[in-house]
Amino acid sequence: MTGTTKSPRHDELHWQPSCPQLWQQAEVRDLAWVLGSPPLLAPAETRLQWLDEAWSANALAASHEWLQRLDADPSPLLAALAARKDHRLGSHFEGLLAFWLAWPENPLCRLVGHALPVRDGNRTLGEIDFLVEDRRSGELQHWEVAVKFYLGIRRGGALSAWVGPGLRDRLDIKVEHLRQRQLTLLRTPAGRTLLRDLGLPLPKPVCLLKGRLFYPASTHWQEWAPASAGPAHPKGWWMPQADFVQHHEGLPLRWIRLPKQNWLTRVTPDVRIGDDLSAPELIETLVRAADNRAVAVIGLDPDHNEVTRGFVTPPGWPQDST
Repeated sequence: MTGTTKSPRHDELHWQPSCPQLWQQAEVRDLAWVLGSPPLLAPAETRLQWLDEAWSANALAASHEWLQRLDADPSPLLAALAARKDHRLGSHFEGLLAFWLAWPENPLCRLVGHALPVRDGNRTLGEIDFLVEDRRSGELQHWEVAVKFYLGIRRGGALSAWVGPGLRDRLDIKVEHLRQRQLTLLRTPAGRTLLRDLGLPLPKPVCLLKGRLFYPASTHWQEWAPASAGPAHPKGWWMPQADFVQHHEGLPLRWIRLPKQNWLTRVTPDVRIGDDLSAPELIETLVRAADNRAVAVIGLDPDHNEVTRGFVTPPGWPQDST
């Protein structure tokens, strides 16, 4: 939107694809994004490893030729995704990562186990996302993975200031759950029993957290970023309905409400996910829907190219939506 937006601070948050290669197949684009997009957070801690931007860049580069082959013939990837019973976005993210880890020629990782239940008698305590062997070091790792989209509602760097669009999720709660619950599961007696049954040593805990952080459009994002944010984490904007109309009315952009299955990567001109509307028309549909959640939207240029994406929030959000 450079040259058309009314606010330079808003322009800092315009849509930037994390993986510039525009793959022809949507599922391959999603897979490339899962590998190559920078992570949300980069905490400095020794007890567990957070896969960082360098790891992501290396994973994408090492998989480039394989992704090209998949783009020419995506049938193996499509079959693997279709076989999954859960088609929600988080499960889609996990399925894409599982497909990459199971790639026999993967130069970085070997999949040892996936979706392993940890049971105490008849009670299931949880599930291990992945057991992975680092091919270079031979180290066994326990991966917990997530893809999350949060909106910042307070400046100052606190993880608690980042909430999900429906206010049922919060970044600090997710991080604490990863650290204290999911990644410690194999250190419980039931977890150690599972490892013993599999003939495996205690693995190193590893976290992969990807997604996008959405900043208020009228602010400088650096003043709002979480203290442990990855330096190149994907960004977007959010603004209330009234501000959205005021900001975009008269600009040569058309708008579409973005389905959740399209939240990972850019929507290409050949994909039709709904009728495009002017900014006032879009807000009119949201008001009629009486939805109390923040709603994801994309802005299209006259050639139907996606040039910006963000969230539009209802009046009183977040206070009136709790």
